[in-house]
Amino acid sequence: MIFTIWVFAESRAIIRYYAEKYKSQGTDLLGKTVEESGQVENWLEVEAHNFNPPIYALTLHLMFASKMGFPPYENLIKESEEKLGKVLDIYEERLSKNKYLAGDFFSLADLSHLPFTQYLVGQMGKEYMTTSRNHVSA
Repeated sequence: MIFTIWVFAESRAIIRYYAEKYKSQGTDLLGKTVEESGQVENWLEVEAHNFNPPIYALTLHLMFASKMGFPPYENLIKESEEKLGKVLDIYEERLSKNKYLAGDFFSLADLSHLPFTQYLVGQMGKEYMTTSRNHVSA
């Protein structure tokens, strides 16, 4: 588990590095102004501390528990789904006022949510968690 957390932390550093290194080649994922950059960093922190823990737990227990040799913990699954729902409600509110999380531009904050969201709406079969929220779904 410690290795997994370390990999995620390093992954976040790596995506920031590449976004900075290649910002002049295509979409600037970090924001063009100090204010935009601050919003990107803010929503990256929300992803890391509020979105990632419950969606990671769901992914682990719904998709990989049996492959890793332990039973999925139903209480943890239910609790994680509730926590994720609350985060998605916050996203719904934010996205009702902005096209993307950090403002009206696609950023690293939006991109960082895609890997686990793909599992949520795909293999986990919990697409209702996004489709029931119009702005999150968009």
